[in-house]
Formats: sequence, C-alpha cells, structure tokens
Amino acid sequence: MEGSVIDELIFSVSFVGIGIYLVWVLILILFGQDQKLQQTQLKEPIEQLIILVPALNEAPVIRQTITNFVAQTASLPQVKMVIIDDASSDQTAQVVNETLQQLACGSKVQLLQRYLPEAQQGKGEALNWAYQQLVEPLAPSLRKRVICGVLDADAYMDEAAYLRVMEHFALVPELSLLQTRVAMFKEQNWLQKLQDIEFVIINNWIQNIRNRLGNAAASGNGQFIRVSAVSGYHPWGNALLEDFEFSTRFLLQAKATHYASEIVVYQEALAQVRPFIRQRARWTQGGLDCLVGYWPKILLSKAIGTKAKMEMTFYLLLPFISLATGLANLLVLVFVSWFIQLYWPIVVSLLFINSCFNFYILSVYEHETRRLGIIKKLFFMVIMLGYNYLFYFAIVLACYKKMRRQTKWVKTTHVGVGEKA
Repeated sequence: MEGSVIDELIFSVSFVGIGIYLVWVLILILFGQDQKLQQTQLKEPIEQLIILVPALNEAPVIRQTITNFVAQTASLPQVKMVIIDDASSDQTAQVVNETLQQLACGSKVQLLQRYLPEAQQGKGEALNWAYQQLVEPLAPSLRKRVICGVLDADAYMDEAAYLRVMEHFALVPELSLLQTRVAMFKEQNWLQKLQDIEFVIINNWIQNIRNRLGNAAASGNGQFIRVSAVSGYHPWGNALLEDFEFSTRFLLQAKATHYASEIVVYQEALAQVRPFIRQRARWTQGGLDCLVGYWPKILLSKAIGTKAKMEMTFYLLLPFISLATGLANLLVLVFVSWFIQLYWPIVVSLLFINSCFNFYILSVYEHETRRLGIIKKLFFMVIMLGYNYLFYFAIVLACYKKMRRQTKWVKTTHVGVGEKA
C-alpha cells in the first residue's frame, strides 16, 4: 500500500512538472513575441555613454573587445569605454595598454586598475568602485543625461546598437534601466548553437513578457542605467546573480525598466559541457540567494504589480520546481521503460508534443537568423531534448553548494574567438 502511494506521488509530480513546462512554453509563444516600437521625438538627448568592462584575467579577449569598440564608435565621441582590471594575474593590463597605444584612441578607452587586497571581491564590487570614480565628479544637473552600461570582456555591439541605447533613454526621460538582447557569435559546435537559440529566442520571449508585466530585468551583458536613477555610488550588489538583484532593487524603488529586443549584444558561447553546467549552476545558486534576500520584499512591495510578482516568484522558485519534477521524471522514465509495452503511447505523445514545441522554436530562430536548414533543424530538435536536462545537473550542483554554504566559483574563462561573425 505504501509503495503504491509513493508511485502515485512520483507520477503526479512528474506530470505536474510536464504540465508546468508545457504551459510555460505556450505562454512564451503566445505572449513573448516582439512588440512594435512607437517612434516619438527625442526629449532629452544623451551627452555621454560610459561602458564599464570588468576584466579579471581577460588577456585572450580584451584586445579584440577594445578594437571592436573603437571601430564601432569612431563616429560617436560621446561613447567611452572603461576597462576595470581587477588585479588580474595574467597580462590583461599589459594587453590593454599595448592596444591603446597601437590604436591611439586618446581618452576613448580608459584603464582603471585595482590591487589586492581590495580587489577580487566580486564583479559587483569592481563595478561599484569604478562607477564611484567616474560618476562622483559629475554635476547633478548632468547625471540625467549620462548613461552607464556594463559589457562583459568578450562582448561586442555595433554602432547602431549604441545609438539605439542612447535613443531609448532620450525618448523616455523616466527610463532608469535598459537591458538589451543577447546573442552568441561564432557558434562552432552544437552546445554553442543551442546557447544562441536559448538567448535569441527563449530569453527574448521571457523578457518580452516581463516588458508587458512591467518587470523587465537586467540579465548580465548589455545592461544600461541612467546615472541620476541611482542613489549613492553602489548600484550593484555582490550576489552570484548580481544582475537580477540589481534590477530587482530598481523595481522595488518603482523605477522604470525596459527590455529592448531590437538591440543586440554579442558574447562568446561556452564550447564544453562541464564549464556550461558550472556556469548555469553559479547562476542558479545566485537565484537561490536572491530568493532568500528579495522574495519577501517582492511579495510585500507596492511598487510591483501582482502579475509581475507571480512571474518573479515562479522564476525564483524554478530551481526547486525543476529539482522535484526532474527527479520524478527520471524515476518515471525508468519505470515506463521497464513496462514500455504498456506505456509507449504516453512516451510517444510526450515526445511528439515536446518536439513540436522545439520545432517551432527552431523555425522562429531560422526566420530571424537565416542560419538553419531543414537537416540542422531536425538535428537540433532532437538534441534540444537533452540540452534541457543539462540544466537539471546544474540545479543539483547549485543546491549542493548552497546547502554546504559554498560561494566560491571558478570564473568563466573566455578563450577568444576573434571578431563577431
């Protein structure tokens, strides 16, 4: 009797998980499409856009990053880049200085260096340190027309993207935070291609829904803030998921945030499974940190709408939902495989439904990028089923490290892949 109850519970949890996933994907498809932009006149032109680039041991990629930036902003004197060398143990600072001398770009790109023991206290701390030095001298009357952005050391944006960022802030004087769309460049294997599909399509849909709900979130690369919207000189926290923490604090203060799907920042995709799982586990553990620190504040906030609270709650609880349903799915899969003659219609039906969703996602990706043919589409439709389970391993690792109170993670290594394709 007891075994029967446990079996029923496992099956129930598994089917609830499948139901949540299918409903979630359906909501993304129905409500996550890009919205048409309304053109209006500029109200407060932006005078300066400062790009902060935190760099810890980024010698392999930083030269190309600077070169791309200088080339793309040659006609934009108001756009400047600040490299923050966080006491790198490699030749990052040397490479930056050599590149600046070769390019002779004057004050277009600036190097700020931190030293131990103050350095290497987290990405947020490095950003806050540089932000204070750059913003403190600005007159209060100027800060509303100054934008500060964050790009990773492997990131790339083109001239039109920088112009569009400034245009967004100039069009909407009350806009405090803008997040751009993220894509990968030079996807050379299946894992890199799937990361591009994930960011270009799935993450884009998620952020578009957040736009509709009024809770667009920062998501790492390509985030921009209006300097006057920040009280003090420490906008960034030091959570492992500092971008979600960062934008959540803006939302709790009733500051306007927006996601711009038409502006793209390109970054390097991870090429191997183990670093990928480690990266996603770090992000997941950061989400768990934010659950403890911010979920009660989100629920009690009068500045965040009810639907936005529901979406943020789902996002924060997703690791626990995935952990329970993923384990249940695994057990059910073993059981069903053992009695496949009885349960094959269920297996076929679930695979068919999942494959249809994946095929649709890939079709949208092909329409937007023109980088898939029918053979590749069928191939990725199959391996996307396995890609989703990589996240389960990341969640298990994150929960394990969270329970052991381990907060140190190996930094994601950028190997450098040349110019954006």
